[in-house]
Amino acid sequence: MLTGAIAGVIACEEPKEIGLPPTTPVDVFYTDTISVQRSTILLDSTRSYLSKNFLVGRYSDPTFGKIQATAYSQLSLGGITFEPKDGSTAIPAEQLVYDSTRLYVTVSYVYGDTLQSQELRVHRLTQPLSTTINYDINTSIPYESEPIARRTITPQPNTTRQVSFTVSDAFGRDLLSIANKDAAKTNAAFQEQFRGLAITSQSATNAALLGFEAIDANSIAFVRLFYHKTGATTSSTQDFLLSGARFNQIKADRTGTPLANLGPQQALRPSAVGGRTFIQTATGVTTKLQFPGLDNLKQQGRIAINRADLIITPKAPPSGLYYLPPFLALGEVNAQNRLIRTTPNQFLQLVQAPQVLFDRIESSWTAPQVAQYDSRTKSYTVQLSGYFQSIIAGLTPNNGLAIITPGLSSLSPVNSQGGLSFAQYYYVNDQVTQAVLDGDASAKLIVFYTVSR
Repeated sequence: MLTGAIAGVIACEEPKEIGLPPTTPVDVFYTDTISVQRSTILLDSTRSYLSKNFLVGRYSDPTFGKIQATAYSQLSLGGITFEPKDGSTAIPAEQLVYDSTRLYVTVSYVYGDTLQSQELRVHRLTQPLSTTINYDINTSIPYESEPIARRTITPQPNTTRQVSFTVSDAFGRDLLSIANKDAAKTNAAFQEQFRGLAITSQSATNAALLGFEAIDANSIAFVRLFYHKTGATTSSTQDFLLSGARFNQIKADRTGTPLANLGPQQALRPSAVGGRTFIQTATGVTTKLQFPGLDNLKQQGRIAINRADLIITPKAPPSGLYYLPPFLALGEVNAQNRLIRTTPNQFLQLVQAPQVLFDRIESSWTAPQVAQYDSRTKSYTVQLSGYFQSIIAGLTPNNGLAIITPGLSSLSPVNSQGGLSFAQYYYVNDQVTQAVLDGDASAKLIVFYTVSR
């Protein structure tokens, strides 16, 4: 771990023209000796509400331990329900005959061993979900012990495919029983009777985590009821969406791993684990970066940060079963190692575009910077000039940044059902990945700055 502040080992050049009046004495400097202090922290709350993926399954590795994920979701009405579809007089429920019921999900993400099968089970919730609660990975909602569906799945890497489950006839008949009744007219009435579903893994092996796409606008995960009218020779269908409130519960057993003694809001120094720090944000584990050298930099005079590149170079994962995050972002933390969020919308305060010296009102946080993994350099590069300048100007406390691992390259506001929403909700913790930073060179700063006196 690099310790101490900038030591004065600075390579510098004074350009002949830098665009300032000649009467202003200035110097332009370059330095790669500003220290980056790393530590591993365990976040006390890791939100998974409205994640892009339902995460289900379990896996184990020697670094991050045994991980198990369970997905929870409301069940919602899929548009106009039952017969008739044209708005004419309703067909009496006794003329609707039950055929069968299936659950459809789209598997788009696999993390772990794709050669071992897992049995997945679907259960009815016994307690409703709420759209006003930001559920995190530690939340548990009770569900019925007897599943309404089960299926054994063997994952297929690098593919997207639809998978269906046969749902119990008892559950399907319950769905049909609400045909043309009040419970089929509004989601509120429907969800009083059908509180939602939990998808669990009952595999005896620690094989893999699966991701089922769950963005509401695409209606990708749904229950389809098949029925027919008395005397009809073909079936009709009615869909019920896994949409509305949803979250992933993610449990981690780190016994026997380097992270076994890591507790919430604690900081595990690299010196205690062979110079390493760890990143698996979806389970609450991440690396905190601090920049103590900035305080000494300010003592040189009036400082303008021209460019500041943070280069993060992780180790390659230990096997082909696990992989690095496709993207990194950096979020502000307070002195208690908690991620800072805005008021009132609870956006993460992620480092913004490099040229922005923001004023720290909520609208300042609408264009987070996301760094993509560069397979050529085997690193991520984040530009911190705006963030550092905000610290130099006294607008931002120098408490450090936590590494976040989103599944998308943009976390800006997006148009979705119901109007404008923030992509952070969908993509910040939508998949499980891992990274290890080993040694001082794994997080390095290169800074160009101007000093005027």
